[in-house]
Amino acid sequence: MADQEAGLRSHIRSHIVLIPGFAGFDALGQLEYYSGITSLFKSWRSGNEVLHYFDNFPTAAVATRATRLRQYLAKRIARGEISGHDDITLVGHSTGGLDIRWFLWELHELHDRNQLIVVDGSLEVKPIDLIQRIGRVVFLSVPHWGTNIADWVQAEWLWRKVLIDQLRAMVAGSQLVIADRVEAVVSTQAGSVTGRGFFRAVQDALDEANECNGKQTPFRKAEAHEAAAELALYLRHMASDFRAIDDLTSRAPRVGKGTHRRPMSPAHFTAEDREKERHRLRNIEFRSYATIGRRPFRFDSARPAPVWELTKPWTSPEMSKDSALSAGTDCMYRTCYRACAGGPFDPPRSNREKAKRLSPKQPIAVWDNDGIVNTLSMFWPLGENVLVHADHMDIVGQYESVLADPGGGRKYRRYDLLKSDSGFGDTRFREIWNEIFAFALGRSHPREIRAAKAA
Repeated sequence: MADQEAGLRSHIRSHIVLIPGFAGFDALGQLEYYSGITSLFKSWRSGNEVLHYFDNFPTAAVATRATRLRQYLAKRIARGEISGHDDITLVGHSTGGLDIRWFLWELHELHDRNQLIVVDGSLEVKPIDLIQRIGRVVFLSVPHWGTNIADWVQAEWLWRKVLIDQLRAMVAGSQLVIADRVEAVVSTQAGSVTGRGFFRAVQDALDEANECNGKQTPFRKAEAHEAAAELALYLRHMASDFRAIDDLTSRAPRVGKGTHRRPMSPAHFTAEDREKERHRLRNIEFRSYATIGRRPFRFDSARPAPVWELTKPWTSPEMSKDSALSAGTDCMYRTCYRACAGGPFDPPRSNREKAKRLSPKQPIAVWDNDGIVNTLSMFWPLGENVLVHADHMDIVGQYESVLADPGGGRKYRRYDLLKSDSGFGDTRFREIWNEIFAFALGRSHPREIRAAKAA
């Protein structure tokens, strides 16, 4: 009997699925959304662990993204890639965490209605086969109650229309012309002030899609064509479906005069929905990381920050920033932080209490954020919450520039996308992801790891 149990354990695999956030992807050429994770994972792998990079629609509605996740996992079960005794850990960054919550919500709804999931034409997978395999969930910077930056983008509808029109033009226009324009901007002082990391990433994506850049070989030519197709599809998705913004607002959208539609995003769940959700997820272990960025503005910690209105220039980031606090940050981070600081987000009392326990020396203000998501929106009622001083993209590995492999047309494969000067670096990055793998694989509690290191 003992030999049989040992044999069974040796065939059980642990699957860790990394789910990207808003505008996310698995990889565009050499650019990876979750960067530097595979090399860390190798130190944990003993042979029965599998790391999955899930490629989602970048800006589609949460329900659409969650359906794609459901079909992805159901296919792995139907094809035998995930077997009967395997366990699954889902790791979601930002909107990816809402995708996980809606995916689990819908999975239980299907199970209650005795509906099956059909994949690969005719193969049927029972929802319970997924439910029973998902044992752990990790949330990274997830807006469980929405985020002000989404309300700001929604309110500034003209800005949103211009953005989408520009994306459509990029898809239809000449990549070489766009690359030249981006290069000109990046090479100027304005490029370094507004966000050199962001412009480098855009330029590199276009350069990689240009077969004239890099080594002139048949493989490089084919690689460039693939990169160009991936980039065009990515931008086309963004231009055609931007509804994730509606699902990320801190204020639930209204339908008709004075009426609310049925929530299609976990960020807009009612108190009754959230209680039902907690009951359904009671058998899952959770761990949530809440990120808080450096403050570039000197707002009153005891009061909400004023809303940034484009018609009122004195509320703009560059007019309201504090020169001392904002030193070392770039305009990209300040702009995002400012848009996220002011707005209707009102955290529940329980989140404020959790924040006090995690940050007793400096209370977390309602306007504190990581450049994209309000920090108090990231606290999850189940499991352990961890506060991390980092901007929104630091925690997924986008905290520094790293050169790409030579010959591929791209200069960098990793960027400091939000130059927040948060102090986040290699040591903290490795520590957090070692904690995540320890949690996901059930090998050791993170506190035990820290205690061992201290000893």
